[in-house]
Amino acid sequence: MSASSIIAGALAFSSAFATTLQAADPLPSWNDTVPKKAIVAFVEKVTKPGSPDFIPVPERIAVFDNDGTLWCEQPMPVQLYFVVDRVKALAPQHPEWKDKEPFASLLKGDMKTALAGGERALLELVMATHAGMTAAEFEQTVTDWIATAKHPKTGRLFTDMVYQPMLELLAYLRANGFKTFIVSGGGIEFMRPWTERVYGIPPEHVVGSSVKTKFEMRDGKPVIVRLPEVNFIDDKAGKPIGIHEHIGRRPVAAFGNSTGDQQMLEYTQGGGGARFELLVLHDDAAREFAYGPARGLPDVKSGTFTPALDAHAKQDGWTVVSMKDDWKQVYPAPQSAVTAIDILLEPDATMLRHAEANNARLLEVNPKTFALDAAHRPHITMLQAFVRTADLDQVYAAAGRVIAGSNANDMRLEAFKYYYAPAGAVGVAGICAKPSPQILELQADIIAAVSPFMVERGPIAAFTASHDDPAMDAGMIEYVAAYVPKYAGQHFNPHVSTGAAPKEYLDKMLAEPFESFRFSPAGAAVYQLGPFGTAAKKLKGWDLKH
Repeated sequence: MSASSIIAGALAFSSAFATTLQAADPLPSWNDTVPKKAIVAFVEKVTKPGSPDFIPVPERIAVFDNDGTLWCEQPMPVQLYFVVDRVKALAPQHPEWKDKEPFASLLKGDMKTALAGGERALLELVMATHAGMTAAEFEQTVTDWIATAKHPKTGRLFTDMVYQPMLELLAYLRANGFKTFIVSGGGIEFMRPWTERVYGIPPEHVVGSSVKTKFEMRDGKPVIVRLPEVNFIDDKAGKPIGIHEHIGRRPVAAFGNSTGDQQMLEYTQGGGGARFELLVLHDDAAREFAYGPARGLPDVKSGTFTPALDAHAKQDGWTVVSMKDDWKQVYPAPQSAVTAIDILLEPDATMLRHAEANNARLLEVNPKTFALDAAHRPHITMLQAFVRTADLDQVYAAAGRVIAGSNANDMRLEAFKYYYAPAGAVGVAGICAKPSPQILELQADIIAAVSPFMVERGPIAAFTASHDDPAMDAGMIEYVAAYVPKYAGQHFNPHVSTGAAPKEYLDKMLAEPFESFRFSPAGAAVYQLGPFGTAAKKLKGWDLKH
Protein backbone atom coordinates (compact mmCIF):
# COMPACT_ATOMS: atom_id res chain seq x y z
CA MET A 1 0.00 0.00 0.00
CA SER A 2 1.39 3.38 -0.95
CA ALA A 3 1.90 6.21 1.49
CA SER A 4 -0.51 8.34 -0.51
CA SER A 5 -3.32 5.79 -0.23
CA ILE A 6 -2.79 5.53 3.51
CA ILE A 7 -2.95 9.30 3.86
CA ALA A 8 -6.03 9.55 1.67
CA GLY A 9 -7.87 6.77 3.47
CA ALA A 10 -6.68 7.31 6.99
CA LEU A 11 -6.44 11.05 7.37
CA ALA A 12 -9.48 12.04 5.41
CA PHE A 13 -11.83 9.76 7.29
CA SER A 14 -10.21 8.17 10.34
CA SER A 15 -8.22 9.31 13.32
CA ALA A 16 -6.99 5.83 14.12
CA PHE A 17 -6.32 3.96 10.88
CA ALA A 18 -2.63 3.48 11.61
CA THR A 19 -3.32 0.73 14.06
CA THR A 20 -4.77 -1.45 11.33
CA LEU A 21 -1.53 -1.30 9.38
CA GLN A 22 1.21 -0.85 11.88
CA ALA A 23 1.30 -1.40 15.63
CA ALA A 24 2.41 1.91 17.07
CA ASP A 25 5.02 1.61 19.79
CA PRO A 26 3.36 3.00 22.94
CA LEU A 27 6.76 3.60 24.58
CA PRO A 28 9.00 4.92 21.77
CA SER A 29 11.45 6.65 24.13
CA TRP A 30 12.20 3.39 25.95
CA ASN A 31 14.91 1.04 24.73
CA ASP A 32 13.73 -2.49 24.06
CA THR A 33 15.24 -3.76 27.30
CA VAL A 34 13.92 -5.61 30.35
CA PRO A 35 11.97 -2.72 31.96
CA LYS A 36 9.99 -1.91 28.81
CA LYS A 37 9.21 -5.59 28.23
CA ALA A 38 8.12 -5.96 31.85
CA ILE A 39 5.77 -2.96 31.61
CA VAL A 40 4.15 -4.18 28.40
CA ALA A 41 3.83 -7.75 29.69
CA PHE A 42 2.13 -6.55 32.86
CA VAL A 43 -0.33 -4.30 31.03
CA GLU A 44 -1.20 -6.96 28.49
CA LYS A 45 -1.90 -9.68 31.05
CA VAL A 46 -4.01 -7.53 33.40
CA THR A 47 -6.13 -6.05 30.59
CA LYS A 48 -6.86 -9.27 28.69
CA PRO A 49 -10.38 -10.54 29.43
CA GLY A 50 -10.28 -14.13 30.58
CA SER A 51 -6.71 -13.90 31.79
CA PRO A 52 -6.16 -15.23 35.34
CA ASP A 53 -4.40 -11.92 36.03
CA PHE A 54 -7.19 -9.76 34.61
CA ILE A 55 -7.88 -6.61 36.64
CA PRO A 56 -11.26 -4.88 36.22
CA VAL A 57 -11.03 -1.28 35.03
CA PRO A 58 -12.18 0.31 38.33
CA GLU A 59 -9.30 -1.42 40.12
CA ARG A 60 -6.59 -0.29 37.68
CA ILE A 61 -4.95 2.30 39.90
CA ALA A 62 -1.38 3.42 39.19
CA VAL A 63 0.49 5.80 41.50
CA PHE A 64 3.55 7.88 40.67
CA ASP A 65 5.97 9.80 42.83
CA ASN A 66 6.70 13.20 41.28
CA ASP A 67 10.18 14.53 42.16
CA GLY A 68 12.79 12.36 40.48
CA THR A 69 10.16 10.04 39.00
CA LEU A 70 8.20 12.30 36.66
CA TRP A 71 10.50 15.33 36.59
CA CYS A 72 13.96 16.47 37.59
CA GLU A 73 14.72 16.93 41.30
CA GLN A 74 18.39 17.95 41.21
CA PRO A 75 20.28 19.93 42.35
CA MET A 76 17.24 20.47 44.58
CA PRO A 77 13.48 19.83 44.34
CA VAL A 78 11.54 22.29 42.21
CA GLN A 79 9.29 23.40 45.05
CA LEU A 80 12.38 24.54 46.95
CA TYR A 81 13.20 26.94 44.09
CA PHE A 82 9.66 28.26 44.50
CA VAL A 83 10.29 28.75 48.23
CA VAL A 84 13.52 30.64 47.50
CA ASP A 85 11.78 32.97 45.08
CA ARG A 86 8.91 33.52 47.50
CA VAL A 87 11.31 34.42 50.33
CA LYS A 88 12.99 36.98 48.09
CA ALA A 89 9.64 38.41 46.98
CA LEU A 90 8.34 38.67 50.55
CA ALA A 91 11.60 39.89 52.14
CA PRO A 92 10.70 43.62 51.91
CA GLN A 93 7.69 42.89 54.13
CA HIS A 94 9.89 41.05 56.67
CA PRO A 95 12.99 43.09 57.54
CA GLU A 96 13.59 40.74 60.48
CA TRP A 97 14.56 37.99 58.02
CA LYS A 98 17.92 39.70 57.40
CA ASP A 99 19.08 38.49 60.82
CA LYS A 100 16.97 35.37 61.26
CA GLU A 101 17.90 31.90 60.06
CA PRO A 102 17.24 30.16 57.78
CA PHE A 103 16.02 33.27 55.94
CA ALA A 104 19.24 35.26 56.33
CA SER A 105 21.42 32.65 54.66
CA LEU A 106 18.88 32.00 51.94
CA LEU A 107 18.71 35.70 51.09
CA LYS A 108 22.51 35.71 50.80
CA GLY A 109 22.36 32.77 48.38
CA ASP A 110 23.89 30.35 50.90
CA MET A 111 21.53 27.39 50.49
CA LYS A 112 23.83 24.98 52.32
CA THR A 113 23.67 26.99 55.54
CA ALA A 114 20.00 27.82 55.09
CA LEU A 115 19.09 24.13 54.93
CA ALA A 116 21.61 22.98 57.53
CA GLY A 117 18.74 22.85 59.98
CA GLY A 118 17.24 19.98 58.02
CA GLU A 119 13.50 19.35 57.91
CA ARG A 120 12.78 21.93 60.60
CA ALA A 121 14.43 24.74 58.62
CA LEU A 122 12.66 23.66 55.44
CA LEU A 123 9.29 23.59 57.17
CA GLU A 124 9.88 27.06 58.58
CA LEU A 125 10.57 28.36 55.09
CA VAL A 126 7.52 26.62 53.65
CA MET A 127 5.22 27.88 56.39
CA ALA A 128 6.45 31.46 56.00
CA THR A 129 6.00 31.49 52.22
CA HIS A 130 3.00 29.18 51.68
CA ALA A 131 0.58 30.17 54.46
CA GLY A 132 -1.54 33.21 55.26
CA MET A 133 -3.16 33.56 51.84
CA THR A 134 -6.31 32.00 50.48
CA ALA A 135 -6.13 28.76 48.50
CA ALA A 136 -7.12 30.66 45.36
CA GLU A 137 -4.39 33.25 45.90
CA PHE A 138 -1.80 30.53 46.41
CA GLU A 139 -2.95 28.70 43.28
CA GLN A 140 -2.54 31.87 41.23
CA THR A 141 0.91 32.50 42.73
CA VAL A 142 2.04 29.00 41.78
CA THR A 143 0.49 29.28 38.31
CA ASP A 144 2.30 32.55 37.61
CA TRP A 145 5.61 31.22 38.92
CA ILE A 146 5.60 27.86 37.12
CA ALA A 147 4.83 29.59 33.80
CA THR A 148 8.26 31.26 33.71
CA ALA A 149 10.52 29.51 36.28
CA LYS A 150 13.55 27.82 34.74
CA HIS A 151 16.09 25.23 35.82
CA PRO A 152 19.42 26.87 36.77
CA LYS A 153 21.56 24.37 34.84
CA THR A 154 19.61 23.75 31.63
CA GLY A 155 17.77 27.05 31.30
CA ARG A 156 14.62 25.09 30.41
CA LEU A 157 11.27 25.69 32.05
CA PHE A 158 10.79 23.34 34.96
CA THR A 159 7.71 22.01 33.19
CA ASP A 160 9.98 21.03 30.30
CA MET A 161 12.22 19.08 32.71
CA VAL A 162 9.74 16.22 32.76
CA TYR A 163 10.78 12.76 31.60
CA GLN A 164 9.51 11.87 28.14
CA PRO A 165 9.55 8.09 28.83
CA MET A 166 7.33 8.63 31.86
CA LEU A 167 4.91 10.82 29.91
CA GLU A 168 4.58 7.94 27.45
CA LEU A 169 4.08 5.49 30.30
CA LEU A 170 1.30 7.62 31.79
CA ALA A 171 -0.44 7.79 28.40
CA TYR A 172 0.03 4.05 27.81
CA LEU A 173 -1.53 3.16 31.15
CA ARG A 174 -4.46 5.52 30.66
CA ALA A 175 -5.01 4.10 27.18
CA ASN A 176 -5.45 0.73 28.87
CA GLY A 177 -8.01 1.81 31.41
CA PHE A 178 -5.74 2.81 34.30
CA LYS A 179 -6.35 5.85 36.45
CA THR A 180 -3.05 7.59 37.14
CA PHE A 181 -2.33 9.44 40.39
CA ILE A 182 0.57 11.47 41.74
CA VAL A 183 1.54 10.56 45.31
CA SER A 184 4.36 12.92 46.27
CA GLY A 185 6.11 14.40 49.27
CA GLY A 186 5.71 17.75 47.52
CA GLY A 187 2.92 20.15 48.40
CA ILE A 188 -0.47 19.07 47.12
CA GLU A 189 -1.50 22.66 46.36
CA PHE A 190 1.84 23.39 44.73
CA MET A 191 1.30 20.58 42.21
CA ARG A 192 -2.42 20.77 41.49
CA PRO A 193 -2.37 24.00 39.40
CA TRP A 194 -0.22 22.48 36.64
CA THR A 195 -0.25 18.65 36.74
CA GLU A 196 -3.15 18.28 34.32
CA ARG A 197 -1.45 20.46 31.71
CA VAL A 198 1.95 18.80 32.12
CA TYR A 199 1.09 15.16 32.89
CA GLY A 200 -2.57 14.80 32.03
CA ILE A 201 -3.25 14.14 35.73
CA PRO A 202 -6.17 16.24 37.03
CA PRO A 203 -5.94 18.01 40.41
CA GLU A 204 -8.28 15.53 42.08
CA HIS A 205 -5.74 12.78 41.28
CA VAL A 206 -2.91 14.51 43.16
CA VAL A 207 -1.92 13.39 46.66
CA GLY A 208 0.74 15.35 48.53
CA SER A 209 1.85 17.04 51.70
CA SER A 210 -0.42 19.78 52.98
CA VAL A 211 -0.84 22.60 55.45
CA LYS A 212 -3.92 23.03 57.59
CA THR A 213 -6.66 25.24 56.26
CA LYS A 214 -9.82 26.88 57.51
CA PHE A 215 -13.01 28.24 56.00
CA GLU A 216 -13.91 31.86 56.52
CA MET A 217 -15.77 34.77 54.92
CA ARG A 218 -13.65 37.57 53.48
CA ASP A 219 -15.38 40.63 52.08
CA GLY A 220 -18.59 38.63 52.00
CA LYS A 221 -17.04 35.79 50.00
CA PRO A 222 -16.41 32.23 51.20
CA VAL A 223 -12.71 31.28 51.00
CA ILE A 224 -10.29 28.61 52.19
CA VAL A 225 -7.36 30.13 54.12
CA ARG A 226 -3.98 28.42 54.43
CA LEU A 227 -2.62 28.24 57.98
CA PRO A 228 1.02 28.17 59.14
CA GLU A 229 0.72 24.61 60.43
CA VAL A 230 1.56 21.27 58.87
CA ASN A 231 -1.43 19.05 58.21
CA PHE A 232 0.13 15.97 56.60
CA ILE A 233 3.53 14.86 55.28
CA ASP A 234 3.05 12.56 52.31
CA ASP A 235 6.42 10.83 52.33
CA LYS A 236 7.76 7.39 53.23
CA ALA A 237 5.19 5.69 55.51
CA GLY A 238 2.88 8.63 54.91
CA LYS A 239 2.37 7.68 51.26
CA PRO A 240 0.25 4.56 51.89
CA ILE A 241 -1.81 6.62 54.34
CA GLY A 242 -2.26 9.35 51.73
CA ILE A 243 -3.32 6.75 49.17
CA HIS A 244 -5.82 5.24 51.59
CA GLU A 245 -7.31 8.61 52.53
CA HIS A 246 -7.39 10.25 49.09
CA ILE A 247 -7.79 7.36 46.64
CA GLY A 248 -9.55 4.66 48.63
CA ARG A 249 -8.20 1.77 46.58
CA ARG A 250 -4.89 -0.04 46.88
CA PRO A 251 -2.83 0.56 43.72
CA VAL A 252 -1.91 -2.27 41.38
CA ALA A 253 1.12 -0.39 40.00
CA ALA A 254 3.52 2.02 41.70
CA PHE A 255 6.43 4.06 40.38
CA GLY A 256 9.11 5.87 42.37
CA ASN A 257 12.84 6.59 42.56
CA SER A 258 13.95 6.79 46.18
CA THR A 259 13.72 5.57 49.76
CA GLY A 260 10.80 7.96 50.17
CA ASP A 261 8.80 5.71 47.84
CA GLN A 262 9.67 2.33 49.34
CA GLN A 263 6.58 2.03 51.53
CA MET A 264 4.32 3.01 48.65
CA LEU A 265 5.73 0.19 46.53
CA GLU A 266 5.51 -2.24 49.45
CA TYR A 267 1.88 -1.28 50.02
CA THR A 268 1.12 -1.81 46.34
CA GLN A 269 2.80 -5.21 46.23
CA GLY A 270 1.05 -6.34 49.40
CA GLY A 271 -2.36 -6.32 47.77
CA GLY A 272 -2.05 -9.72 46.16
CA GLY A 273 -2.70 -10.71 42.58
CA ALA A 274 -0.88 -9.15 39.65
CA ARG A 275 1.12 -6.10 40.76
CA PHE A 276 3.89 -3.99 39.28
CA GLU A 277 6.53 -1.88 41.02
CA LEU A 278 9.23 0.22 39.36
CA LEU A 279 12.08 2.44 40.53
CA VAL A 280 13.98 4.95 38.37
CA LEU A 281 17.76 4.87 38.92
CA HIS A 282 19.45 8.18 38.06
CA ASP A 283 22.71 6.97 36.56
CA ASP A 284 23.00 9.29 33.55
CA ALA A 285 25.30 12.20 34.35
CA ALA A 286 25.53 13.19 30.69
CA ARG A 287 21.83 13.70 29.98
CA GLU A 288 20.54 14.37 33.50
CA PHE A 289 22.16 13.76 36.92
CA ALA A 290 23.84 10.73 38.45
CA TYR A 291 23.07 9.98 42.07
CA GLY A 292 22.45 7.05 44.37
CA PRO A 293 24.45 6.11 46.43
CA ALA A 294 23.48 2.65 45.11
CA ARG A 295 25.86 1.08 42.58
CA GLY A 296 28.66 3.49 43.48
CA LEU A 297 26.76 6.59 42.39
CA PRO A 298 27.21 9.91 44.24
CA ASP A 299 25.27 10.42 47.45
CA VAL A 300 22.69 13.21 47.70
CA LYS A 301 20.39 14.68 50.32
CA SER A 302 17.18 14.28 48.32
CA GLY A 303 16.04 11.46 46.06
CA THR A 304 18.28 8.93 47.79
CA PHE A 305 18.48 5.50 46.12
CA THR A 306 20.47 3.46 48.64
CA PRO A 307 22.18 0.07 48.29
CA ALA A 308 19.59 -1.26 50.74
CA LEU A 309 16.74 -0.08 48.48
CA ASP A 310 18.51 -1.61 45.49
CA ALA A 311 18.77 -4.94 47.31
CA HIS A 312 15.14 -4.70 48.43
CA ALA A 313 14.03 -4.14 44.83
CA LYS A 314 15.96 -7.19 43.65
CA GLN A 315 14.62 -9.36 46.47
CA ASP A 316 10.99 -8.40 45.86
CA GLY A 317 11.18 -8.47 42.07
CA TRP A 318 10.72 -4.75 41.52
CA THR A 319 11.79 -3.38 38.15
CA VAL A 320 14.72 -0.94 38.24
CA VAL A 321 15.08 1.42 35.27
CA SER A 322 18.55 2.58 34.35
CA MET A 323 18.06 6.05 32.93
CA LYS A 324 21.33 5.60 31.05
CA ASP A 325 20.63 2.19 29.54
CA ASP A 326 16.85 1.93 29.31
CA TRP A 327 15.79 5.36 28.04
CA LYS A 328 16.45 6.56 24.49
CA GLN A 329 15.78 10.13 25.53
CA VAL A 330 15.22 11.88 28.82
CA TYR A 331 13.39 15.15 28.17
CA PRO A 332 10.75 15.97 25.55
CA ALA A 333 11.87 17.64 22.36
CA PRO A 334 11.56 21.44 22.50
CA GLN A 335 7.99 22.55 21.99
CA SER A 336 7.15 23.65 18.49
CA ALA A 337 5.98 27.23 17.93
CA VAL A 338 2.97 25.71 16.15
CA THR A 339 0.61 22.98 17.41
CA ALA A 340 -1.66 20.79 15.29
CA ILE A 341 -5.02 20.52 17.03
CA ASP A 342 -8.31 18.66 16.70
CA ILE A 343 -11.40 20.27 18.23
CA LEU A 344 -13.96 17.53 18.64
CA LEU A 345 -17.27 16.46 20.16
CA GLU A 346 -17.53 13.42 22.40
CA PRO A 347 -20.81 11.54 21.87
CA ASP A 348 -23.26 10.37 24.52
CA ALA A 349 -23.90 6.82 25.75
CA THR A 350 -26.30 6.07 22.89
CA MET A 351 -23.67 6.59 20.20
CA LEU A 352 -21.02 4.90 22.34
CA ARG A 353 -23.20 1.80 22.56
CA HIS A 354 -23.65 1.61 18.78
CA ALA A 355 -20.02 2.44 18.05
CA GLU A 356 -18.74 -0.20 20.46
CA ALA A 357 -21.09 -2.80 19.01
CA ASN A 358 -19.85 -2.06 15.51
CA ASN A 359 -16.26 -2.06 16.73
CA ALA A 360 -16.79 -5.50 18.31
CA ARG A 361 -17.98 -7.05 15.03
CA LEU A 362 -15.07 -5.48 13.13
CA LEU A 363 -12.63 -6.88 15.69
CA GLU A 364 -14.03 -10.35 15.04
CA VAL A 365 -13.15 -10.21 11.36
CA ASN A 366 -10.00 -8.12 11.82
CA PRO A 367 -8.44 -8.62 15.28
CA LYS A 368 -5.66 -6.21 14.34
CA THR A 369 -7.96 -3.24 14.11
CA PHE A 370 -8.15 -0.74 16.95
CA ALA A 371 -10.45 -1.20 19.90
CA LEU A 372 -12.51 1.76 21.09
CA ASP A 373 -10.78 2.52 24.34
CA ALA A 374 -8.97 5.37 26.09
CA ALA A 375 -6.51 5.54 23.19
CA HIS A 376 -9.23 5.64 20.54
CA ARG A 377 -12.13 7.52 22.06
CA PRO A 378 -15.15 7.81 19.77
CA HIS A 379 -15.52 11.39 18.62
CA ILE A 380 -16.68 13.72 15.87
CA THR A 381 -13.96 16.02 14.57
CA MET A 382 -15.17 19.60 14.16
CA LEU A 383 -11.91 21.27 13.18
CA GLN A 384 -8.32 20.32 12.54
CA ALA A 385 -5.89 23.22 12.27
CA PHE A 386 -2.45 24.58 13.00
CA VAL A 387 -2.40 27.22 15.74
CA ARG A 388 0.35 29.19 17.44
CA THR A 389 1.43 27.32 20.55
CA ALA A 390 1.73 30.58 22.49
CA ASP A 391 -1.96 31.19 21.79
CA LEU A 392 -3.28 27.82 23.01
CA ASP A 393 -4.88 29.29 26.12
CA GLN A 394 -6.69 31.81 23.91
CA VAL A 395 -7.76 28.97 21.61
CA TYR A 396 -9.25 27.13 24.60
CA ALA A 397 -11.03 30.28 25.77
CA ALA A 398 -12.39 31.09 22.32
CA ALA A 399 -13.59 27.54 21.63
CA GLY A 400 -14.96 27.27 25.15
CA ARG A 401 -17.08 30.38 24.74
CA VAL A 402 -18.57 29.05 21.52
CA ILE A 403 -19.29 25.64 23.01
CA ALA A 404 -20.77 27.12 26.20
CA GLY A 405 -23.06 29.37 24.18
CA SER A 406 -24.15 26.73 21.72
CA ASN A 407 -26.33 24.50 23.92
CA ALA A 408 -24.48 21.65 22.27
CA ASN A 409 -25.76 19.18 24.85
CA ASP A 410 -29.31 19.84 23.57
CA MET A 411 -28.26 19.11 20.00
CA ARG A 412 -29.97 16.03 18.57
CA LEU A 413 -28.02 14.37 15.79
CA GLU A 414 -29.31 11.57 13.59
CA ALA A 415 -27.02 8.64 12.83
CA PHE A 416 -28.28 7.28 9.54
CA LYS A 417 -25.74 4.98 7.92
CA TYR A 418 -22.47 3.11 8.03
CA TYR A 419 -19.67 4.15 5.72
CA TYR A 420 -16.13 3.19 4.98
CA ALA A 421 -13.18 4.86 3.34
CA PRO A 422 -11.27 2.42 1.11
CA ALA A 423 -7.49 2.13 1.37
CA GLY A 424 -6.16 -0.82 -0.59
CA ALA A 425 -7.75 -4.10 0.46
CA VAL A 426 -9.22 -2.70 3.66
CA GLY A 427 -11.47 0.14 4.65
CA VAL A 428 -11.92 2.36 7.67
CA ALA A 429 -15.51 2.14 8.82
CA GLY A 430 -17.70 4.39 10.90
CA ILE A 431 -21.16 5.69 11.64
CA CYS A 432 -22.27 8.85 9.86
CA ALA A 433 -24.53 11.53 11.29
CA LYS A 434 -26.55 13.91 9.16
CA PRO A 435 -24.91 17.35 8.96
CA SER A 436 -27.75 19.18 10.68
CA PRO A 437 -28.00 22.97 10.58
CA GLN A 438 -27.09 23.06 14.27
CA ILE A 439 -23.82 21.14 13.94
CA LEU A 440 -22.88 23.07 10.81
CA GLU A 441 -23.49 26.34 12.66
CA LEU A 442 -21.43 25.12 15.60
CA GLN A 443 -18.56 24.15 13.31
CA ALA A 444 -18.66 27.52 11.58
CA ASP A 445 -18.65 29.33 14.91
CA ILE A 446 -15.71 27.28 16.16
CA ILE A 447 -13.74 27.99 13.01
CA ALA A 448 -14.52 31.71 13.24
CA ALA A 449 -13.51 31.85 16.91
CA VAL A 450 -10.23 29.98 16.42
CA SER A 451 -9.22 31.46 13.06
CA PRO A 452 -7.38 34.49 14.59
CA PHE A 453 -4.92 32.03 16.13
CA MET A 454 -4.53 29.75 13.12
CA VAL A 455 -1.55 29.64 10.80
CA GLU A 456 -1.52 28.23 7.29
CA ARG A 457 0.64 25.23 8.06
CA GLY A 458 3.09 23.84 10.56
CA PRO A 459 6.03 21.43 10.72
CA ILE A 460 5.82 17.79 11.71
CA ALA A 461 7.00 18.93 15.16
CA ALA A 462 3.52 20.43 15.59
CA PHE A 463 2.24 16.86 16.07
CA THR A 464 2.99 14.61 19.03
CA ALA A 465 5.25 12.46 16.83
CA SER A 466 6.19 11.84 13.22
CA HIS A 467 5.85 8.73 11.05
CA ASP A 468 9.58 8.57 10.23
CA ASP A 469 8.39 8.66 6.63
CA PRO A 470 8.75 12.03 4.84
CA ALA A 471 5.94 11.30 2.41
CA MET A 472 3.46 10.44 5.13
CA ASP A 473 4.57 13.39 7.26
CA ALA A 474 4.01 15.72 4.31
CA GLY A 475 0.62 14.17 3.59
CA MET A 476 -0.57 14.68 7.15
CA ILE A 477 0.61 18.29 7.17
CA GLU A 478 -1.21 18.97 3.90
CA TYR A 479 -4.41 17.36 5.18
CA VAL A 480 -4.56 19.54 8.29
CA ALA A 481 -3.63 22.66 6.31
CA ALA A 482 -6.51 21.99 3.91
CA TYR A 483 -9.11 20.94 6.48
CA VAL A 484 -11.25 24.10 6.48
CA PRO A 485 -11.65 24.53 2.69
CA LYS A 486 -11.88 20.81 1.89
CA TYR A 487 -13.62 19.12 4.84
CA ALA A 488 -15.70 21.78 6.62
CA GLY A 489 -18.98 23.50 5.83
CA GLN A 490 -20.71 22.00 2.81
CA HIS A 491 -18.05 19.26 2.71
CA PHE A 492 -18.46 18.31 6.38
CA ASN A 493 -19.09 14.62 7.05
CA PRO A 494 -19.74 14.25 10.81
CA HIS A 495 -18.90 10.67 11.75
CA VAL A 496 -17.53 8.39 14.44
CA SER A 497 -14.84 5.96 13.28
CA THR A 498 -15.40 2.42 14.54
CA GLY A 499 -12.64 0.23 13.07
CA ALA A 500 -11.24 -1.32 9.93
CA ALA A 501 -11.94 -4.52 8.04
CA PRO A 502 -11.56 -6.08 4.57
CA LYS A 503 -13.56 -4.19 1.96
CA GLU A 504 -15.49 -7.32 0.99
CA TYR A 505 -16.84 -7.57 4.53
CA LEU A 506 -17.60 -3.85 4.72
CA ASP A 507 -19.53 -3.95 1.43
CA LYS A 508 -21.83 -6.55 2.97
CA MET A 509 -22.15 -4.52 6.16
CA LEU A 510 -23.18 -1.42 4.23
CA ALA A 511 -25.80 -3.44 2.36
CA GLU A 512 -27.49 -4.34 5.64
CA PRO A 513 -30.48 -2.27 6.78
CA PHE A 514 -29.37 0.52 9.14
CA GLU A 515 -31.72 1.45 11.93
CA SER A 516 -31.20 5.16 12.46
CA PHE A 517 -30.93 6.56 15.97
CA ARG A 518 -30.49 9.92 17.62
CA PHE A 519 -27.72 10.99 19.97
CA SER A 520 -26.24 14.12 21.51
CA PRO A 521 -22.77 15.43 22.33
CA ALA A 522 -21.79 14.72 25.94
CA GLY A 523 -18.47 16.54 25.90
CA ALA A 524 -16.08 18.55 23.80
CA ALA A 525 -12.30 18.72 23.79
CA VAL A 526 -9.17 20.04 22.15
CA TYR A 527 -6.53 17.42 21.34
CA GLN A 528 -3.06 17.64 19.88
CA LEU A 529 -2.90 15.56 16.75
CA GLY A 530 -0.52 12.63 16.55
CA PRO A 531 0.69 10.24 13.83
CA PHE A 532 -1.92 9.30 11.21
CA GLY A 533 -4.15 12.12 12.42
CA THR A 534 -4.92 10.52 15.79
CA ALA A 535 -6.38 12.65 18.54
CA ALA A 536 -3.31 11.82 20.56
CA LYS A 537 -3.02 14.19 23.51
CA LYS A 538 -5.91 15.84 25.32
CA LEU A 539 -5.19 19.51 25.96
CA LYS A 540 -8.55 20.82 27.17
CA GLY A 541 -11.99 19.37 27.78
CA TRP A 542 -15.54 20.47 28.57
CA ASP A 543 -18.33 18.38 30.06
CA LEU A 544 -21.62 19.06 28.28
CA LYS A 545 -23.83 16.81 30.39
CA HIS A 546 -26.77 18.34 32.26
